[in-house]
Amino acid sequence: MELKVFESPGKEWEIRSRRHGATLRSVLFKGLPDVVNEHLHHWHEKLVLSWVEEKEDLKILDVGCGYGRLSIPIINKFPGVDITGLDISENYVRLYKENTHHPAFVGAIENIPAELGTCDYIICVTVLMYLDDERLKKAISQLFLRLKQEGKLIIIEPHRSGILFQTGFGMLMFLRNIVTRDSHRIRSRYFTSRELGSYFQDLGGSILSERRLPITSLFFLPIVLVGKLLPYRITRKVCKIVSLLDRLLGKFKLPSIYGAYLIMKN
Repeated sequence: MELKVFESPGKEWEIRSRRHGATLRSVLFKGLPDVVNEHLHHWHEKLVLSWVEEKEDLKILDVGCGYGRLSIPIINKFPGVDITGLDISENYVRLYKENTHHPAFVGAIENIPAELGTCDYIICVTVLMYLDDERLKKAISQLFLRLKQEGKLIIIEPHRSGILFQTGFGMLMFLRNIVTRDSHRIRSRYFTSRELGSYFQDLGGSILSERRLPITSLFFLPIVLVGKLLPYRITRKVCKIVSLLDRLLGKFKLPSIYGAYLIMKN
C-alpha cells in the first residue's frame, strides 16, 4: 500500500486539537460514535496499565501524549510517577499540562529533547503510523536512546492484517472520499509485526509480549453501525462482550486493526 503522509503534520494536529479539544474524537477516529472510540480507548488503557509495573522512582515518557488520555490513568494508578508528555501540537501540550498537572514539551518523536533524560517506560501509541521510512528509523533510534537499560517501550500501531476490516474492504474509504473532502485528514501507514520487530531487534531490543484486537476487528463495521443506530447503553453492552472475547483471543496472531507490543531494551 502506498504511504501517504503530510509534509507538516504538526499543523494538522494543531487544527484537530483545537477543533475537538480533550475528547477521544480528537486523538482517535473523528467519524466513529463516541461509544466505539471509548471501546478502543479502554483496550489501549488496559494494555498500558497491565504492562507498566510499579517501581521506585518510576519515570515515564508519553510520546504523542495528546491531551493526556493515557497518562491520566497511569497517574491515577501510580500517584508518585514522574511522567512527562511530548507532542508536536502546542495546544495538546497545553491541554496535557492542564489535565495531568505534569510537564509536557512540544517536540517531534525523531528529536526527543536530551534534557528529558532516560525513562523506565516510553509509551508510543499511534504515532509511528504518521512517519515515512526515514523519520521512522530516526524515531525508533530516539526511543531506544531515551530508555534506561532494560527499560520498556509500549507501542500500539495499526496492523496491516486489519486494513480490510477497518475500511469495509475499501468501501468506507470510497464513500468518505465522495461525501467529504476533509483537507485536515491525516494520512497514515500500517505495519506487520515482523516489520516493527525488525527495527527494534536491529537496536538490540526484544518483543516481550504482543496483543491484538481480533473480535473487534472482525466485527468492526457491525459495531460501528450498532453505535450509530442504537442507544449508547445497548452498544456499550455489545462492546463489553466483544472486549471479553478480545481478552481471550488477543494473544493469538489473528487479523487485527491494531498490534500492541511490549519491547525491552537489552
